[in-house]
Amino acid sequence: MKRSILLLLLLTSLNFGVAQVQPKSFNAVRTTEKIKIDGVFDEASWQEAPVLTDFVQRRPNPGAPSQRKTEVRLMYDDEAVYIAAKIYEDRDQVFNILTNRDNIGNSDYFGVAIDPFKAGLNGVGLFVTVAGVQYDALYSNGGNERIWRNDNDWNAVWLSDTKINDDHWTAEFKIPYAVLRFNSREVQEWGINFFRKSTALNEDSFWNPIDPQIDGFLNQAGVVKNLRNIETPTRLFFYPYVSTVVSRSTATGFVEPQFNGGMDIKYGINDAFTLDATLIPDFSGVRSDNQVLNLSPFEVRFDENRQFFTEGVELFNKAGLFYSRRIGSTFGNLTEELNDNETIIVRPQAAQLINASKITGRTNSGLGIGFFNALTERTFITVQDTETGAVREIEADPLTNFNVIVLDQNLKNNSSLTLTNTNVLRGKNADDANVTGLNFNLNDESLTWRVRGFYAYSQIASHNIENNNIDRKTGYKYNIGFSKTRGNFQFGVNRNVETDDYDINDLGFLRRANRIDHELNLSYLQFEPKGIFNDYRYGVRLEHNKLYNPNMFSEFQVSANFGGSFRNFWGFSVDANTNPVESNDYFEARVPGYIFKRPESYSFGARLNTDSRKNFRLSGRLRFWKRPDWDQVDNSANIGARLRMGTRVEINHNVDYSFRENERGYVRRIYDNSGALEHVVFGIRNVRNLTNTLSSSYIFTNRMGITFRMRHYWSRVEYNDFLELTEDDRLQDIDYTGTDSTTGEPLHNRNFNQFNIDMEYNWQFLPGSEVRVIWKRSIGTDDLNTQLDFFDNFGNTLSAPNFDTITIRMVYFVDYLKIKNIFRKS
Repeated sequence: MKRSILLLLLLTSLNFGVAQVQPKSFNAVRTTEKIKIDGVFDEASWQEAPVLTDFVQRRPNPGAPSQRKTEVRLMYDDEAVYIAAKIYEDRDQVFNILTNRDNIGNSDYFGVAIDPFKAGLNGVGLFVTVAGVQYDALYSNGGNERIWRNDNDWNAVWLSDTKINDDHWTAEFKIPYAVLRFNSREVQEWGINFFRKSTALNEDSFWNPIDPQIDGFLNQAGVVKNLRNIETPTRLFFYPYVSTVVSRSTATGFVEPQFNGGMDIKYGINDAFTLDATLIPDFSGVRSDNQVLNLSPFEVRFDENRQFFTEGVELFNKAGLFYSRRIGSTFGNLTEELNDNETIIVRPQAAQLINASKITGRTNSGLGIGFFNALTERTFITVQDTETGAVREIEADPLTNFNVIVLDQNLKNNSSLTLTNTNVLRGKNADDANVTGLNFNLNDESLTWRVRGFYAYSQIASHNIENNNIDRKTGYKYNIGFSKTRGNFQFGVNRNVETDDYDINDLGFLRRANRIDHELNLSYLQFEPKGIFNDYRYGVRLEHNKLYNPNMFSEFQVSANFGGSFRNFWGFSVDANTNPVESNDYFEARVPGYIFKRPESYSFGARLNTDSRKNFRLSGRLRFWKRPDWDQVDNSANIGARLRMGTRVEINHNVDYSFRENERGYVRRIYDNSGALEHVVFGIRNVRNLTNTLSSSYIFTNRMGITFRMRHYWSRVEYNDFLELTEDDRLQDIDYTGTDSTTGEPLHNRNFNQFNIDMEYNWQFLPGSEVRVIWKRSIGTDDLNTQLDFFDNFGNTLSAPNFDTITIRMVYFVDYLKIKNIFRKS
């Protein structure tokens, strides 16, 4: 194994002879003239700046000259970088769609990507649409196109304006140095690229060409030279907020309004490092989770919707050890034993976040440093004595501190080495956890060959209440992969090992450990138009999985796919998958040592979407899955439609339906009078899931709009028969009916509904300052009415108890330098 790794590392140091393209470059021009950001370039100094033109297509025809002319100029002064762009497009061809901030939609847009350290790994992107809507993003991992909008919750404070003319439109930027992080050298060179979108042509084009055969685009940027004597100003920003939360439930009616106040702070410690802190945080207005009925033995992962935990955290997520939803969750770490006759009657849903802070930045040598810390308040459960009726509270989660430290070193050839440590400390007899991970990403000089690796070691210290001892659990994981990432033909091989005691779930997310996985990917990519296609890709993937302990076979899967886009800009894909041999599931039974064997299966799928430039867009997906030995099917369909009316209104409706018939899955365990396990019961069931999601928006201006989202998730589970999983891994008949002995009603059927409305009015009345009014409604039901049709079930759901909240929140952006200047003038 060690020899193989050394051989792979040696390969990455070789140059395989692929020619390197010299990036475009230009010298920046300093200005002393005051630049007004109005989309009109009438200041005399703009004529002194070099004109950057000759944009090159990224799609649909990579490497070809752009079909539309673009002219860009750049200047700088002691305060900011200024960009002026003249984007040629006939007025009647311009797609001028109003959207909310950070939502480009189908508008034409112009943008810049800046990599101040010129390392090709990290940077910022700033865009503006024809309608003047701003979009900004933080890039990591080279800005790989599959994740290039990987942090759209980062909102910088910068200025832009646009104007539409007969044969072109203009965009003008002012980017304060406070938005960027750069080194302290007297003369600097930054990586930079400009790009534009022509929606009418469905064309993306860049100033410095982007080769789609190379992974990433920051590493393919041009260069701006001769930035002299620029200094990061004092970056001290305050975001004080006030909010009012009014809630109402069917059971209690309106409750007394809550009045909250707090503040977020951003402070530039030096040229490259920034402190972000939230004091007395308020997350009452975050979007509702997409709740589902979970029949699996594993946890469901939900998206993070709290802005503080989504903004600027790309460095902390690099090792995959940080799942911010853990912060504020309850873990149920009981600090004392319950009495034999006590039962829990009230359990908290969340732990109050006291404060959180993060420090991020990168040194002149390319070392990225990240420090994250959060503190949550204690939670309590309420228990009741079933004999006396006495009620008392027990501390469930003590005061808890969450911490992440990251060291990320840029290496040559867009390579990197990252060390990550996560730590959770809990008070008063609760579990502590620590995970350390090291991952590397090494590329050869031509960016053709890549070796990736990862090693992590987890430690959990658990306090045993019964004997007052500390029980320790340790585990590890490693992953090693070798791939060819450039050219039409690409491949990758990967090995992943996770021990049975590897556990990162105190601050990370892992559905299950105890595995050994091997994967091989082969693909061919056609980047240029050919025949009826603009581009296409086909590939094959083989995956072999085993249990780590004991070392036993789990699953073997083969899949193939073919997809791309047609000349009319419709998109498509087809795929086929098979498990050609019987697989072993060691987790479904929820009992160690029991193995649930699944016979062979296969599936086919297809997806098609129409031209996204049109006012009406349709997308659809079908999948057919079959396990012949059980006559089991799992078919699904998805259809989505988007209707755009004028430049302000957009309506989206998505329907997702799946039907699983004759599925076999875990139901329950039955114990005898002595408490010994007697039966592990499985059921043969039909599962029907239907999700309707309706969203719409009305945008008044590029700073004000209303959005509406309604989601109804409906899941029905009906059991047809019951089986026993035996210790010798067989499913056999069992004398179990699954019904209530008194009423005869089924015990395990489920009719589960989750209905949510999220409606928001947002007004950005000043840069960085906003008012938000949010209405949320939540309804949930869980009963046995599986025979209801859609309309009766929907009516029952809407008439069920519901919970509403209305949040009014105002955030005001305060720049320390502006306050300082006001006092100076006075």
